[in-house]
Amino acid sequence: MPSTFGTSLLFTIIIVSISLGGLVICRRWLLAAELKTQHDVADPLSQVVGMMFAVLLGFMVGDAMQRFSTARSTTQQEAASLGDVFILAEGLPVANRDRIRKLCIDYAERVVKIEWPLLAHKQTSPEARESYVLLANECASYNPITQGQSNVQQSILPAVVSVGDCRRLRVEALNNSLAPTLWLVLSIGGAATILFTYFFGAGNFKIQMLMVAIVSVVICLNIFLLVAYDDPFSGDVMVYPTAFETDLVVFREQVGKSQKAIAK
Repeated sequence: MPSTFGTSLLFTIIIVSISLGGLVICRRWLLAAELKTQHDVADPLSQVVGMMFAVLLGFMVGDAMQRFSTARSTTQQEAASLGDVFILAEGLPVANRDRIRKLCIDYAERVVKIEWPLLAHKQTSPEARESYVLLANECASYNPITQGQSNVQQSILPAVVSVGDCRRLRVEALNNSLAPTLWLVLSIGGAATILFTYFFGAGNFKIQMLMVAIVSVVICLNIFLLVAYDDPFSGDVMVYPTAFETDLVVFREQVGKSQKAIAK
């Protein structure tokens, strides 16, 4: 399920409610006076559990943010390399230039309109991949005649390869989410941290309920960050195809200028 503010708010409310319900049940079994006699033991143990969980959660969130940043950089590089192919095609004969530029536009359009919505479901577009294959074949099969055209082709080919490499890395990012086992470990750690708050007997039960609720909310907020950054192509926090949309604006403007120049 995509990480959205609504689902995160609902998740937080459920977890806080369960935490407070557990505290009420615990207080029916153990009185505050009995719990106070165990503070000397519960306090250092709760610090150890809380610290270990905080370190675990911090590493997971940091790793997820790094993967999110890598996915965004990869997408930007893919679009930038596609723009290089489009621009360098200017040095080729008109027929070859127009075919390559049309393929660049087709690829960008299919990525934005077809493939990007599919990424949220961890799927890719065969149409977008086909457009890239056609673009790569067109650039690789071109036979330069002049030295200038040869130089252009030698510059275009690395850019085309870069588009393909970045595309593969972007697709691979769909499968780099946290393993279910790690989510299980994280859930157990969060539950243990909340459970340890039950072993302290505050004189005012309402104040203890408030403290337990705050601890639960903070844990839920960090888990929301982890879920949000764990999947870079869905949810409220995601990588958008802005770079490809910018490419399309530039490509169409350049094609329009070329057509006007030919008409004159």
